[in-house]
Amino acid sequence: MAYSLDIGIRYLRSKKRATISLITTISIAGVALGVAALLAVLSITSGFQQQFRDKVLGVNAHVLVLKYGLDFHEYREVIERCQEQPEVVGVGPFLINQMMLAKGDRLSTVLVKGVDPEAMVSVLDLPSQIIAGTLEGLRLEGAAPPLRPEDLRNPDLPYWRALMVPERDSTSDDAAADAGGGESASDVTSPSPPGTDEQPGAPLRSTSDGTSGTPAEPAPRATPLPGSVASPSAVEALLNGLDETDLALPDDDDAFIEVADDDLGDDAVTGPLPGLVIGATLAETMGIEVGDRVQLISPLSGSAVSSWSAPDEPRTPQSRPFRVIAIFQAGFQEYDSRLVYGDLFEVQAFLGQGDSVTGVEMRLRDLERSAAVARHLERTLEGPFHTMDWAELNRPLFTALELQKIMLSLVIATIIWVAAFNVIATLIMIVIEKKREIAILKAMGASDGTVLSIFMVQGTVIGLVGTIAGLALGGAIVTYLSTFRFALDPRVYLIDHLPVVVTASEFVLTAVIALGICMLSTLAPSWWAARMLPVEGLRHE
Repeated sequence: MAYSLDIGIRYLRSKKRATISLITTISIAGVALGVAALLAVLSITSGFQQQFRDKVLGVNAHVLVLKYGLDFHEYREVIERCQEQPEVVGVGPFLINQMMLAKGDRLSTVLVKGVDPEAMVSVLDLPSQIIAGTLEGLRLEGAAPPLRPEDLRNPDLPYWRALMVPERDSTSDDAAADAGGGESASDVTSPSPPGTDEQPGAPLRSTSDGTSGTPAEPAPRATPLPGSVASPSAVEALLNGLDETDLALPDDDDAFIEVADDDLGDDAVTGPLPGLVIGATLAETMGIEVGDRVQLISPLSGSAVSSWSAPDEPRTPQSRPFRVIAIFQAGFQEYDSRLVYGDLFEVQAFLGQGDSVTGVEMRLRDLERSAAVARHLERTLEGPFHTMDWAELNRPLFTALELQKIMLSLVIATIIWVAAFNVIATLIMIVIEKKREIAILKAMGASDGTVLSIFMVQGTVIGLVGTIAGLALGGAIVTYLSTFRFALDPRVYLIDHLPVVVTASEFVLTAVIALGICMLSTLAPSWWAARMLPVEGLRHE
């Protein structure tokens, strides 16, 4: 084997035929260029994959728990179950819906995500993505989960029972009826909304002797809440300072009146506005700065007001003012231009879905165990719940990136195959030139395997030298690309610079591919040389 290596290398450095040495040099250069190009492509595609993964995981959690259907109100119990898992480091609820964001005459479609400000810190990377403003004030002081419109008529709710007129003893009603001319107190009035003007059927105050007195004074109106209806906080404000005996609950839907923002004007909004956090691209496009007031518009017919509207009444989009408290930059165009964060309670109240969420999201200690943890949680929760890990949630994106990486690698690998044809041509020319030497070696007793190994060594040396040179050249290229960040159009590539990730595995994979192609290319000419008969080489001598 030692003399096979020595003979093979001496054949490559043939001084009798300069053409062979030139072709050998060209073959090495071709392999080097192919290896460098393949290494650069693998590094760039891996960079895209890592950048997209980091950006996606900066905005999304590792595992999501969702529920079949729309009424996910038992999310607190699910959060407790998730926190029992040792792999979970943070968990929180979220509500996401598509809306419109307006400022002045500018309008944009956005994806509003309601989050819990306290839980969000351990689940998302949003705090580290803030480039202007602060997350303080995302949740207003005293904020609480809202109720659905249908819950406002539920007498089993504690706060609703507190607003109802206490039941009176039937004997007292009979006595009052005798004193008042045969009518019971309950027959005297018909309920009407609190705060309405005096009219027939208005609630009457009871006198000390049980007879009906003068109609009650109209209740003072509370300050209207912009863009909302009778949420729990609105009901409490409306009834603030009133006596239970002054109240009568409405029986019809007409008692609940929508208050539109356009009717109130800017000066009608008192107190702090709910906060929003928007993306940098969205802020630049719409000319929004921290502290600006914007309008969220929901086209959903399932909002609080619409659900109380008459069946034949036209359903109009609902809007509500918010204050931009911070601007974030995730580095991913799709998120920076569309995503808007808000307080979970405020988004719930605006959509009129009550204390219900889209799902529960969590972050794990080990990202690679996301799929296993998701399957385990799905078996543990059972029922109407199902889980999704980050890879499953973004499967189309990462599948496309993986396919792109494979296809580009195959295309660039053809450069190495082209260089391999030069290797084949080099070996064929060497075999033709060295027919006499091959015949002499075989006449002296050299086996076919020995002759085969001589020419295999030549092809392997060409591939090895070309691979080493290509790895050095490719390493220099990717180092240059990573040092001088080339700008990209985020509207096309979703990120703003060319990502490059250099890993040892990419170097090893490139070297294996190049050496494998070069060794395969030596088989045909080497086999031809090994099968040559001594008489063929010495026939014309």
